[in-house]
Amino acid sequence: MFDFAFSEMLLAALVALVVLGPERLPQAARAAGRMAGKLQRLAGSLKAELAQHADMADLRRMQETLADTANELRQEMQHLRSSAAPDVPAWERLPPQRTPADFGLDEDGLPALRDAPHATGFHTPSLGQRSRACRRKLQPRVRVRPRLRVRKQAGGGR
Repeated sequence: MFDFAFSEMLLAALVALVVLGPERLPQAARAAGRMAGKLQRLAGSLKAELAQHADMADLRRMQETLADTANELRQEMQHLRSSAAPDVPAWERLPPQRTPADFGLDEDGLPALRDAPHATGFHTPSLGQRSRACRRKLQPRVRVRPRLRVRKQAGGGR
């Protein structure tokens, strides 16, 4: 910060020792250290405050640009609304009406089967029903029961 050489600092310490004396020199050094600390904290807080104000200025500029953009969008929307044929009645601006046949349904609201003559029906089995059917196919149809044979002992009986 300050360009003090070692010889200049030594000269300042000798002058302080001569002027203040050995009794008051430690107190003066502590006071000088406290002052230097206060100056450093003051400089740090001043830097932080200036940075905060700069950030606030950036935020204000961003807010202004956002507000300008929003105003432009509002004006564009108003322009589009005013140019959207206000003389045409609302019932003429409706989309064309569609019938159930457009969606592949008959008059009763059921799917029309004329397009799919090989259709099997409306029921689709659930996943559980499918898995049970698959398990049934894998199981043997006839359950084999093992027959246990008992050996007869020769010689009479025990």
